[in-house]
This record gives sequence, structure tokens and C-alpha cells, in this order.
Amino acid sequence: MRRALKILLSAAFLGVAGAAVAQTEPSVPATEAQPPVPPPADPSLLPMRNAMEFVCGDGQLVVLERDDPAGLIRGVRAGETFTLFRQLGYNPPRYVNGSDSVDLDEDVAQLRRGKSARQSCQRIPAQPTPGVVWGTITKLDRMALPAGTRAKVLVVDGARMDAPAVELGSTAITTSGNQVPLHYLVKFDPARTAGPAKPMLQARIETAKGQLMYVSDTVNALPNETAPASPIELRLVRTGGQ
Repeated sequence: MRRALKILLSAAFLGVAGAAVAQTEPSVPATEAQPPVPPPADPSLLPMRNAMEFVCGDGQLVVLERDDPAGLIRGVRAGETFTLFRQLGYNPPRYVNGSDSVDLDEDVAQLRRGKSARQSCQRIPAQPTPGVVWGTITKLDRMALPAGTRAKVLVVDGARMDAPAVELGSTAITTSGNQVPLHYLVKFDPARTAGPAKPMLQARIETAKGQLMYVSDTVNALPNETAPASPIELRLVRTGGQ
């Protein structure tokens, strides 16, 4: 009897002591779940806030944006995005990434993508600029243009109906397998477009051997102002050339 009583008293004492220890031990807060750290953003996918548009020698449009604090330039060409990084010691600045490169000199960008030939690209003015007109060339059929096709866009004075139009400015395009619309940019002397001059745009597309394929057959007059503010579309029709 005494032995059983001692066992009960010992168990009760241990229970009270355990409870006291449990009350004196500080509670450890549960660790809060931390939100996952997002991966670094791909610079080529960031929205462009200060985009610059350039028309290249093959008639394609390239959009560039410089990020000087990060030392890089982002670009979009033919639906593909790319990011190039600035090389130190070059003036004008040069940006490279593998075999891609851009030399950016104010309104001219020398662009190379992969193994393709270097293209000289002219910047489209952000504001209307006297003596600069730009836009696209399209055609009515769906025939593909072979690589090496050549296009030419001219600003001419057609005031004299009894004489050949006088060329005021022009640009040449040599395609690299790309199709219409082809982008163009022409510079001319705005002083030569004042009245009684009648400035207008003409365009044609030829094969690599110079055979005429398409031509503009309508009058495409320049706006009255010497600083066109929007692109002008030129629609060409098929000729007898193949």
C-alpha cells in the first residue's frame, strides 16, 4: 500500500514539474513563408518607352531603345527581339552580343544580325522634319520577291507635264528574302518643293538583273507641308516583267 502511494505521489510531482517547465520555455513563432523571388527580367522583353525606329537598306524596320544606365540596347526586327551590350572604348557607341552588333551614330545605325551582311539604317524622325518622307511599299499580288530584288523610291518634281520629272531625292532597297511591305525613307531639299513645284513620290521594283516587275501607276503627291508627319503608303502594280 505504501509502495503504491509513493508511486502515485512521484508521478504527480513529475507532472507538475513538467507543466512548470513548459510554461517557462519561450514560445518559438512559426516561420512565415517567404514569397518566391522572381527571376531577373529578360531585357529584350521589357516594354520600350523611348523607342527609335530605323529603316534599313533591305527595306525592313528595326526598333531600338538605349538603356544607358544598364549599358545595353534592346531591339526588335522582323518580329525577333534581341539585346546587345555596350563595348567600352568605342565612339560612336558599339553594342554587341555574339555575332550581332549595332554601331549607333545619332540618326544612323549600322546593324548586323548573325551572319547576315551589315545594314545601314536611317532613323525615322520623332517629329515632322522638312526634307524627310517615309512610309511603305506594297503590291497587289501575292507573288514572293526573291532575295536580291531591288526597289527604288523617288521624290520628283512633276510640275512640267511636257518634260521628264526632275528627281529631288531617292533611296534604293535591296531585299534579303524579306517581303512587302518594304519600308523606305527618302531625304530631299525642301526648298526645291516650293511652288510652282509639284513634288510627288514614285516607286518601282526590279529583279536583281534590272528587269522591271512592279511600278507605281498613280500620282502620289507629297503633302503641302514640307515636313510630312505620317508615313505614306505606295501601292505598286505588276508589269510585264517576270
